[in-house]
This record gives sequence, structure tokens and C-alpha cells, in this order.
Amino acid sequence: MAASAPVADVGSLFSLQGKVAIVTGGTGGLGTAMTMALASGGADIVSIELPDDKGAQNLRDAVKQTGRKLSQYQCDVRTPKELRACYQKIWADGVKADILLNCAGVQRRAEAADFTDEDIDLVLDVNIKATLVSCQEFAKPLLAEGRPGKIINIASIISFIGGKNITPYAASKGGVLQVTKAFSNEWAEKGIQCNCINPGYFRTPMTTQYSEDPKYKDFNDYILSRTPAKRWGEPSDLQGAVIFLASKASDYVSGTSIVVDGGFLGM
Repeated sequence: MAASAPVADVGSLFSLQGKVAIVTGGTGGLGTAMTMALASGGADIVSIELPDDKGAQNLRDAVKQTGRKLSQYQCDVRTPKELRACYQKIWADGVKADILLNCAGVQRRAEAADFTDEDIDLVLDVNIKATLVSCQEFAKPLLAEGRPGKIINIASIISFIGGKNITPYAASKGGVLQVTKAFSNEWAEKGIQCNCINPGYFRTPMTTQYSEDPKYKDFNDYILSRTPAKRWGEPSDLQGAVIFLASKASDYVSGTSIVVDGGFLGM
């Protein structure tokens, strides 16, 4: 007779006590909610932010409520040299990180033929190049020291469906999905799990107009009709997926993505 499975210690399985998480884009609408999930789970936070980031104080206030430590570093993630130098400063300050959450992202809209070089460069630099570089720099000391780690990238349902009027964004989020797989192929055997979360349509300060402005009623109606949950996502809807991918609970999950979209892709 086969031995029964051990009883799961659920508290320990999902706990982040004693962990340190580096977060890019943690001052944004979705980023703050996901960062709060990590802090509430017990992780201290190292935030990489833009200089004079308007959301920096809000993030400080939010993390303070959890009783966790917050360290804030400033750089423009779209510049690889600056981002790499920021990581070197973090390591020089004695930080030993266990988790990386790449939330930094931007969006631009236009018809496919009308995107400017400047908009294409901005979206690709922030969404895919910065994600790739951040993963590299986070992993280097872990690989050198033989330590395990968790990488969580933020892709999108647009990684799968393309969308309209967001060509550079679609390219960048498809790229996030693929670099996540590629990093996992090399690092999973080293104990570094690399996964991504693919959010659907979420209500944030940047998307409020699409869900509330009568001018975009047709678009809002389309989103609600296509989403079985019949609502836009709220930032807190991402917190469970973040805790899972950052914790011991996902130790055998790597190179994949969790779609959080209210059922949108299932329609």
C-alpha cells in the first residue's frame, strides 16, 4: 500500500518570512498591490524606482503598514547601463535578495503604421529590455553563490492575443513570455524558478478612463461581455498569484505563466 502524502504545512508553504524581494515598478497601480503582497507575506522590499517617482511616498506608507523594511533605489530602468549600476549599488549595500518582481512597464496606443520611433523604443526598452537586464543582474550573485531564487515577470494576456493599436506593447509582452521560458531553461536546475503573471484588463489609474468615461463605452462593454467574471480586475486580484510564485509553494513551477484575467482568454 502506497504511503500517504505528508500533511501540508500551509503557513510555511506560502510564508515569505526572512526573504528579501527586489521590485521594479512597485510604485504603479498594479505594482504597489503586488509589492504589498510580498511585504504582507513577510518579505523585506528593495524598490527600484524612477528619480522623483510620484508613487514613492505611497509605497513607503503602504509597506510601513506591514512592518517590513523598505529600501528605495533610483534609476531609469530603460537605460541598461544605469539599471546594471543600480544593482551593483544594491549588492554593495549588502543586500542578499531571494525574490525578483519585475513590474515596470509602459503602454502607448496608435494605429500600427503610426507608431513613432520614440514610442517604439520607449515601450520595448522598458517592457522587455529592462526585464531581461533585471533578471540577469538579479541572478548573477545567486548563481555565483549557489543560492535559490524566485523571478516573477509581468507579461499580459496580450502576450497571447496581440490586440489592436498596441503593436510595440504586444511585441514586448510576447518577449517577456519568451525570456521567462529561456531563463527558466538555464536556471531551473540551479534552483532559480522564473515564471510570469499575465494580467487581463485591470482597473488602475491609467485605465480608469476606459471603464468610466462614456466616450469609451463600446470598449468597456466589449471587455465586460468578453470577460466571464463580468468585471474589470482589481489590483488585489493579483496578490495570490504573486505569493504563490514567490513562495516555497511553487518550487517545482518554472518557465510558465499564470493568467489572471477573469476568464477572458477562455472565451
